[in-house]
Amino acid sequence: LFVMVGMQTVAIVDYGLNNLGSLRQVVQQCGARAVLAQSPAELGQASHIILPGVGAFADGMANLQAAGFDEALRQEVDAALARRRAD
Repeated sequence: LFVMVGMQTVAIVDYGLNNLGSLRQVVQQCGARAVLAQSPAELGQASHIILPGVGAFADGMANLQAAGFDEALRQEVDAALARRRAD
């Protein structure tokens, strides 16, 4: 799910274990536009990333790995940390 907040884009990772309807509603109530995003390639388009939690994280991790999100998330975190150090 991508959310446009001003010039910011927040990616909310949809890896098949969350009901994102409530989250999408909250985002829209805040005046943002929410768009469902389901691929790792879409993470690079965001300035921020939210990984919603689940109670059974082993299942969640398996879904993240199957969709390729695990490596994409690592790369995005590494890039964000590098930008932060450069600032």
